[in-house]
Amino acid sequence: MKTVPDSIQNPVKVALKNIGCKLNAYETEALSRTFHTKGYHVVPFNSKADVYVVNTCTVTGSGDSDSRKAVRKAKRNNPDATVVATGCYAQRCPDELDQAGADLIVGNDQKSELVDRVETLREGSLSLLPSKDSPFPREHFLSIDGLVEGGRTRGMLQVQDGCDEHCTYCIIPSVRGKSISRPKNAIVEQAKKMVGAGYRELALTGIHTGSYGYELEDKLALVKLLKDLEKIPDLLRIRLNSIEPAYVSDALIDYASESNIFCRHFHIPLQSGSDTTLRKMGRHYSRQHYKNRIEQIASRIPSCGIGADVMVGFPGESEKDFSETFNLIRDLPMTYLHVFPFSKRDGTPAVKIKNHCSDEIKKDRSKRLIELGKVKRREFNCLHIGSIINPIVEDTGKSDSAMQTGVTDNYIKTIFDGPGEVGTIVSVKVEKARDEVVYGTVVK
Repeated sequence: MKTVPDSIQNPVKVALKNIGCKLNAYETEALSRTFHTKGYHVVPFNSKADVYVVNTCTVTGSGDSDSRKAVRKAKRNNPDATVVATGCYAQRCPDELDQAGADLIVGNDQKSELVDRVETLREGSLSLLPSKDSPFPREHFLSIDGLVEGGRTRGMLQVQDGCDEHCTYCIIPSVRGKSISRPKNAIVEQAKKMVGAGYRELALTGIHTGSYGYELEDKLALVKLLKDLEKIPDLLRIRLNSIEPAYVSDALIDYASESNIFCRHFHIPLQSGSDTTLRKMGRHYSRQHYKNRIEQIASRIPSCGIGADVMVGFPGESEKDFSETFNLIRDLPMTYLHVFPFSKRDGTPAVKIKNHCSDEIKKDRSKRLIELGKVKRREFNCLHIGSIINPIVEDTGKSDSAMQTGVTDNYIKTIFDGPGEVGTIVSVKVEKARDEVVYGTVVK
């Protein structure tokens, strides 16, 4: 009688937790896929596992705090587990995560080796802390070659890493390194594998996606890449997760307005609508430039979903500066906002700027912009009442629920009643709209 190997009878359980940006989310899914292909059983983070991986964030103080909490939670879930911390906070403050209880700390420059390091640690011993003088990789991007167990219906695809902008408030260039573009052939090959595995929408992501190809002095590289991806059979949608205002070129808008599969959705960080504040931030565009880009997109691409990141309470931001931001957003065809209060990051020039805003001012300005964002989102959603929209069906995880969820190409979250296979595009007639979601019924 043939015996079943112990590794199959009792597979090692791994749980992963993502904190932070969409690139972090991509990397977490890529790590999940790699663990799965090596025979690990991926389980929810709240359950008992043998290995926990926390992909940390350090953009704000709350990202640091959430990262430490996740490491401590993993230790509480299973004190005997191997707890791994990686990501930007791990790159910046490995000692603090060591104190929180991490058994292995892997910086961004070593993330492609994480799974191998976990296996080495479980077999013997391994240094806990990343080397602070190790160079950032110029070629090792994490890859996804198939459906991610427990991952998203809409796939993410990394095309770039790092940033050369050095905004005065941002710590990311010091923890992610210089901007580097992933080779186009590698991107296209991964995209083909993901589509072959069942993904029908791919969202391109990076730290500074718009700068794709710029270090190679090819400012049209992103548009060329998009056109090559569009040739892949069975790929129904391509989305950009985010792109900086200075990199929204006429060529990109032309392509987006003519493409059959590029999503009518742009997320373009604003941060501030005050030229004075933008200069202090080290942002390389003006209020007028941002206004022109948004208006051109809206005029060329009807019903386009347009979102922005906005920061409040930057040092020295006056009520007049804030009003300029508020009024610019109010008057533009934006459809949603992500609002953040300024967070001090040691080592950034913004810490030394005088006249820091109080927490009360930050809270008040955040609240006003969040309310404006809700109004913008509700108005955009209400425009679609009575019309037919086409979301991609997502897995709700609730097998007993008759209602399904999906997201349209112009970034409208949809809850609907009717048949629809996960990963397919369905036609839904919108009957009701709320701040964050529309409701409807599948029609043929």
